[in-house]
Amino acid sequence: MSKLGTFWNHLKPGQKQRAVLMFFLIGIILFALWAYSVSRSSSTLPNMGVKQKEISLDPKVLEKTMVKESRKATREQNAKILQLTKEIEALQRENEDRQASNHPPDQEDVPVPPENRFMIPPLPPSPALQQSVRPKASTREILGEISVASNPFAESIIEEKDDRNKRKPRSIYLPPSFMEATLLTGLDAETVESARGQPEPVLLRIRDLAVLPNRIKANLKGCFVIAHGYGKLSKERVMLRLVTLSCLAKDGHAVIDQAIKGFVADEDGKNGLRGNVVSRMGASIAFATLAGFAGGAGDAFTTASTTTTTSPLGATGIIDSENLGRAAIGGGLSGGSKEIQRLFLDLARQATPIIEVGATKTVTLIITEGVDLKIKETCIGGSPCDQ
Repeated sequence: MSKLGTFWNHLKPGQKQRAVLMFFLIGIILFALWAYSVSRSSSTLPNMGVKQKEISLDPKVLEKTMVKESRKATREQNAKILQLTKEIEALQRENEDRQASNHPPDQEDVPVPPENRFMIPPLPPSPALQQSVRPKASTREILGEISVASNPFAESIIEEKDDRNKRKPRSIYLPPSFMEATLLTGLDAETVESARGQPEPVLLRIRDLAVLPNRIKANLKGCFVIAHGYGKLSKERVMLRLVTLSCLAKDGHAVIDQAIKGFVADEDGKNGLRGNVVSRMGASIAFATLAGFAGGAGDAFTTASTTTTTSPLGATGIIDSENLGRAAIGGGLSGGSKEIQRLFLDLARQATPIIEVGATKTVTLIITEGVDLKIKETCIGGSPCDQ
């Protein structure tokens, strides 16, 4: 120990630090080796008499189990089917016994209609009816204790009625769209408010294909459209509303006559047709003014010919004998002028401004509400029709 102590004392501080660190690392390594050897020895110890049993899974166990379950289900289904078969056979035997008891073997199996004391026995069908109507094989069913018989002739007639009912008129749906048209008839549209209740009718002819949504076109070329219009002085336009659409097939066997909703746009793309505003009330107003001047002159003559005196009883007008002629002329002018003025004012009221629109004008029809165009089968134009 003295030598180790002397050796330790001769070492420098850095050497002492490194020596202590080496001893510490060597201790850690030795401890780790001891722990590893202990764990290995514990794992290799004998089982101390405990018996170990290996568990192995047979790969065919699941398959065998499924086969057993399917066989079991199959046996149950077969048993149910056998039971149902027996019940059906019993019902069939019971049904046959009832038929044998209700219908003896020597009688023919004739369909018997249900009893009805109010029913009149049917007459035998005529040969023409037998040829036109092909009866089906009569069927007779027994539901419980109720016997049901069918009439083949009645069934055939019902089928023919159903076929006739299935022939419904065809229809074509026209969605909101627009089309180019020509104004065939012009109009003079009144601009008063009462004109909306009594609009002017016009006739238009479609001159091109109708443009539907999604770039789809419909062939309505050549169809006629009836529209009603009235004038609107604030816009100086005639507002047209579509009323009906009429089309005819080339062979004359089908026609479309359907009410539609829409309006008419002019070449500038705005609602309504541009026109010329015409007012014919100027002459009537001028004549009414002249009549008013004449009436005023007559009143002046009458006033100049009258002498007014005031008394406690009131004012009294006295006409001198010298001024009788002047007073008569003034009274006649005044009374006649007032009647003439009233007449010309009435004529001026009737001669309200109108908007003139000429024919052969190219316009655009806009359908604002979709409609089903029903195609009616008919005969028009004197062409031969199949009866």
